[in-house]
Amino acid sequence: MNDVVTQDSIYQLQEIIKEFPKADIVTRHHFSDGMYAREMVMPAGSIVVGALHKTKHLFSVVSGECEISSVHEREKIAAPYLGETVPGTKRVIYSETGCTWIAYYPTNLTDINEIEKALVEQEGI
Repeated sequence: MNDVVTQDSIYQLQEIIKEFPKADIVTRHHFSDGMYAREMVMPAGSIVVGALHKTKHLFSVVSGECEISSVHEREKIAAPYLGETVPGTKRVIYSETGCTWIAYYPTNLTDINEIEKALVEQEGI
């Protein structure tokens, strides 16, 4: 499980899964002074290809188990888990049991579209 994937293979998977029914992913947005948290609840068996991140920030898996793959890492993680995202990270998340993932971003922005422009690379997908 120590093998990492290439960015190209992540983009290829992203194209392939467009042909499949979308998983019922629930996304919630939370705001506090200078902080934005994006909560994602993924059902068991779902695959999520995340955005290409511009910033360093923390994330946590607060429930469930998942496997993540990126050019930086490949590992199986179980809640409770706290990790760090570095700029240039684009992940594939496979939710094995159903899991809740929360990413924490330092920002004073509150408009979701503006937040996405500031924090992730725009890919036009």
